[in-house]
Amino acid sequence: MEIRESYETRRREEEYRAALEKSVHYFSGNSYITELRKMGYDQAKLQVEYETEESGKQIICSAAAETKTFFDTKATEKFSAKNSLFKCEDVNIYGDIRQIYSLENNGKKTVYGLTESDGIQNYITIPYVSGEDGKVYEDISSHRIWKREFSAKTSDLDCALRFRIAPDIWPNIKIKEADLSPEDIFAHAYEAIFDIETKGKKQVEIQLPYQTFYWNSDTEMLICGKYQIEIKCDEKLSFVAVFDQYVTEIIAGDKVLVLLNNLTNEAKEISVIDISGNLGKIRVGENNDPHIHVVTEKETETEITVYGLRGLAYSKEATEALRRKKSEDRLIFANDKFKVYDNHVEDICYGKPDAYIINSEEIVSADRILEEFQWRKTKWGDMTRKSWRTDKWTADRNLKKYPILKSSSDILSATWNLAMTVFDRCTDGGYALPGQEHMWQAGLFQCKGEGFGVWLRDSVHIAMRGGSLIDPETAGRSLLYAIKKGFDNGSDGPAMGAVGLWDYYLATGDRSLLEDGYDVLRETMTEIENRYNEDKGLVRAEQSTSNDAFPEPENAGYSLGSECYYMKAYDSMAKIEKLLHGENENSEKWSRVSEQLREKIREEYWNDEAGYFTSGPKGSEAYEKKIWETSGEEAALWDKFQIATQKQRRKILNSGIHTAMTPYGIRLFPHRKERNHFVGPVWPVWESGFASAAAETQNRELLLTMLAQQMRTAVLHKNFHEVLEADTGKSWRWPGQLWHACGFAAQVLYGILGISYDEQGLRFQPCVPDAFKGLEIENLNYQSAKLTVKTSGVGTVEYVIFDGEKVDFIPYGLTGNHIVHIKLKN
Repeated sequence: MEIRESYETRRREEEYRAALEKSVHYFSGNSYITELRKMGYDQAKLQVEYETEESGKQIICSAAAETKTFFDTKATEKFSAKNSLFKCEDVNIYGDIRQIYSLENNGKKTVYGLTESDGIQNYITIPYVSGEDGKVYEDISSHRIWKREFSAKTSDLDCALRFRIAPDIWPNIKIKEADLSPEDIFAHAYEAIFDIETKGKKQVEIQLPYQTFYWNSDTEMLICGKYQIEIKCDEKLSFVAVFDQYVTEIIAGDKVLVLLNNLTNEAKEISVIDISGNLGKIRVGENNDPHIHVVTEKETETEITVYGLRGLAYSKEATEALRRKKSEDRLIFANDKFKVYDNHVEDICYGKPDAYIINSEEIVSADRILEEFQWRKTKWGDMTRKSWRTDKWTADRNLKKYPILKSSSDILSATWNLAMTVFDRCTDGGYALPGQEHMWQAGLFQCKGEGFGVWLRDSVHIAMRGGSLIDPETAGRSLLYAIKKGFDNGSDGPAMGAVGLWDYYLATGDRSLLEDGYDVLRETMTEIENRYNEDKGLVRAEQSTSNDAFPEPENAGYSLGSECYYMKAYDSMAKIEKLLHGENENSEKWSRVSEQLREKIREEYWNDEAGYFTSGPKGSEAYEKKIWETSGEEAALWDKFQIATQKQRRKILNSGIHTAMTPYGIRLFPHRKERNHFVGPVWPVWESGFASAAAETQNRELLLTMLAQQMRTAVLHKNFHEVLEADTGKSWRWPGQLWHACGFAAQVLYGILGISYDEQGLRFQPCVPDAFKGLEIENLNYQSAKLTVKTSGVGTVEYVIFDGEKVDFIPYGLTGNHIVHIKLKN
């Protein structure tokens, strides 16, 4: 009997939560809420006490929610918050309303309505706030998950709320009719903003999925059945509709109309007689192919912005996973914007609900990013997309072919696995453009069948930031293709090939790519030499290595980041030439120019007063105004480039970095005032060199900060998006950004493990924060070998044991499987 009751209780709870997942209007199962008695906040959680009527009995219930929209509401034993709920009559909420309430919190008033019953249950409206202009505004923006804009001059505008996307002429996508498959994009609740030109129009008909309205110009009334509200307008009819299958709400100026939905005859709401004893009351009727339809007498300019909304509960898969989340947790990092624990993330920017790390292979986080399907009206080609749209991420089975990270911290291991997932999807996820199969797509921007392509700059930076150690086969294919046919729009483009292929050779020992790509590299060296200004001793470079979007006149034509990569290109090409053809005139010349460039960068760009390298040389505006640019600073201090001295590295990391450091990461262009996807945000890919320098200087606090910043953002979105706004902490633009995923991997490889490699071999100089001691990585590629690397303790290296013997470095030309144990001491 107890087992039967437990099963029935679980089944009813699952059905209830499944219904809430499709609603933005809270309800109490199949019971009628007669009154909201109390409401208030207790330790940031919204609590509510209400009275229900079930089978003729009055029952007092208490519940706590993670948000003021009642997301993830759970029953509580009793109401423990300070009551701040009052009945109110001074708000213009009409329709199927039983009572109106206001909640006072921190001097702000939020208004809720309690509806009448629809025969089975009743609902709490979405929250409203009153603006200074006297208008009422819906407070539901945190539930927006996608956006579509419809605009046309027509007498009959049809807007599909369920649709799918397909490849178009690159880089565009096209929106197609839904085929009612799992690949469709839709929502269970919607917010629609209407602007309909009414000049000379007598009547407008607005058909929503569950209600039909009429607006008449003579009466200026919006009419739906027995209800009507006045909407005055001169030339445009403007209002907002929020609806799910249960309730439709119309917000117009200072008025709200709330309607219980009357479903169509084909999908009407019914109560089934409990013939078999287990049917109970069954609700049917969600519109699975919803549309908005606007009909006018004449052609009319109509604009409708539609937001898909997530509901009030997690998915079934996420709910089941949350039952397994660990009760014990450990704080790893905190600042005034977010907290990172082993098993959850708390964030002020996105607010509740928190994101949860169930284990190293599962993350639960509500959908928080607003997806777009049309280009924004900017010159940058902006659009925010998603590559997966669920509230639960599970690691793919095939991640075992990549290096496997094991640690005592679930969030570190899970973020690593998430990064490896992006590697896998960008390589074999079906996003490749024709002829680019099994190569690194720069990101998962469009849809399957149309990736973002193989880019020269991205491929080289991914390889340099650990990609050649993570997936050397794909690294080789991608680099060779990229130098010959890849997209190249950077000021440092000619430098990339030599830099990338030489770094790949050092990591893999594969000289075949150097041979196959040699002719192309020689051509690009000719271009570099043509740019070289012998009088200045620098290579002409109008933009930083991070920038392909706008001019940087402050650098006077010689941008630090690109200058560093040109120096590295000369150095790499000299070594490639010597390896393939022996010491000769070209190798000696390129080596000499490389050293001259290195010295020039040290002399011309280091600003001792600023405490860092400026983005332009002496005499430039950048030098005079101490302008920082992150990708250039990264290159200058990274040991791969051998530019900054040990003293300079410490000065940059201890003081100079504060010029650009924000709570969310290192801002890319901190001195520029305009805002776009480069200026203002953090781009984590450019932090790899900082992690390497932190390891070299044993700056564990800085390394932990950068790791926590990346883990916070990746876990919240279960992905690596391209742009992270430094001011707000919000992510947008393109998902599955591979060089950002690799940027995190680099912080582990070059930061925590302190990996570096050169012609002699592989070295370790770990910098292990206390939270991550005991870290281990398996299946790490180096040369033709597979390494298992284990660490014990924290602090500096006491010794490195390679296959049972103490060594200073792992020798070059390695094959087979090997174990490396690194013993650390404080």
